[in-house]
Amino acid sequence: MRHPGRTDEITIRVPGPFAGVADLGFSARYPEQSLLEPLRDVPLWIEGPAEPMRRLSARLRMLATLVTSPHGWTQPVPLTEEVVIIAFQDRSGSPGVLIDAAGALDYAMNLIRPVVFPFLRDCAEVAHLRLTDRIDMTVRHAGDPLAELSLRWDQIVPANGPDLLSA
Repeated sequence: MRHPGRTDEITIRVPGPFAGVADLGFSARYPEQSLLEPLRDVPLWIEGPAEPMRRLSARLRMLATLVTSPHGWTQPVPLTEEVVIIAFQDRSGSPGVLIDAAGALDYAMNLIRPVVFPFLRDCAEVAHLRLTDRIDMTVRHAGDPLAELSLRWDQIVPANGPDLLSA
């Protein structure tokens, strides 16, 4: 049963995923949508101290311009010195592109794989950022806790980035 004023939004919170900056984290917020619609953009709200956020914003611009895969990223939008928004975009079914078997697989992966995984992978591989040894995630559905996960960085990405946001 739906409660008044509540949505079926799913949120994944990832506190402190970057080495050297424990108080910088992000949340991915999945809007409610039908399975028959094209995938909507999934916003990531990134929050942390002003100086590491400035460094991160420059790296996020790299993701928006350099990632050329079945997914992409919008340009980061700073809301304050301590908050930046970037969004995951499904590019598997771009207008005018015929979907073949590979495109259908890309679409399915973009649909079922939480965007925190391609975000962290792109941050390490494209933006060269070092992830923490353990990355914690909390999944909430309609505001209620659903699951908690803790993964090593090498379960997410094959090679960690060399750069720290704190340096």
